[in-house]
Amino acid sequence: MKKILSILLFIPYFVYSQEYFLLDSLKTRFRVNEYMLDTQEIYNIKKNINVYNVFVSKNSILLISVLPDLNEKILPGMDERGQNWELIDYEKIKNKFFSKRKLQNMLQDWLINNSPDKKTIQYKLVKKQNENYYVSKMCLTEFFSISDLKFPLVSSYGTINIAEQKVTIQEMAENFKQQFPEKNFIMDVRNGILNKQLDALYSFRNYLSKEYTIKGNKAYQFWTFDGWWTHDGYNEHRGIDRFLYIPDKGIVGGSYDFYFMLKPKTSSNDYFTVSTSKLWDNIMNEKIMVAKELN
Repeated sequence: MKKILSILLFIPYFVYSQEYFLLDSLKTRFRVNEYMLDTQEIYNIKKNINVYNVFVSKNSILLISVLPDLNEKILPGMDERGQNWELIDYEKIKNKFFSKRKLQNMLQDWLINNSPDKKTIQYKLVKKQNENYYVSKMCLTEFFSISDLKFPLVSSYGTINIAEQKVTIQEMAENFKQQFPEKNFIMDVRNGILNKQLDALYSFRNYLSKEYTIKGNKAYQFWTFDGWWTHDGYNEHRGIDRFLYIPDKGIVGGSYDFYFMLKPKTSSNDYFTVSTSKLWDNIMNEKIMVAKELN
């Protein structure tokens, strides 16, 4: 009985122990490209998202997205967009940063076997500014490989494949209905939370949808084929579910429907931040936010 009790007492610490990335440390080891997205573009909410492309190799990106605080009260004199960061005592967290070895092991694991469940809001990013340290309030971490595999070879989940055949979400929805007429289209957020179809004959992956030019740069837009499975909490396995990629610049635009669908429960009367009909319109029309640096 004492052994069981000791295990139970240990579990909360193990599960909820916070870990951090130090931005300066990442910049000393890797090239980091930073962009800012305006959430008003597709969600009608005046907030910013800070996107960090950490080029851990020539063909892989660790993407860290600092998401806005949707519950923040804007006081007189404050920026109406609020703050994605808050002051933190460095001395209290200096032993909780990712070590070089642990980060390398995590990246290697992602490279070998990437999957939706590895996208996480568990970690936070810390940056130094004017001798003070600030920590992200909400942070999404995910990993992408980059390739140019041509058909009939098919890239695995989490791959930005700029050479594959294009397919839009609308085309996928129509094809899905033809092949699975008795099932709801898994990307339709209006259907509510679905039971995960473990016997599905299809695979969750990223699809190339279109390509165009932005300020002389060829840009490739992707979307993620996945559903809404989580009943209590965020569907963070969807990650940055539509995104814009420019070679050498990284991911320079995207959407975070999983985050704007579910607002943290501060009251029973204020649950959804953006209506499901608005989200569905964003999905079917593949709307994204584009970095302010490219406007």
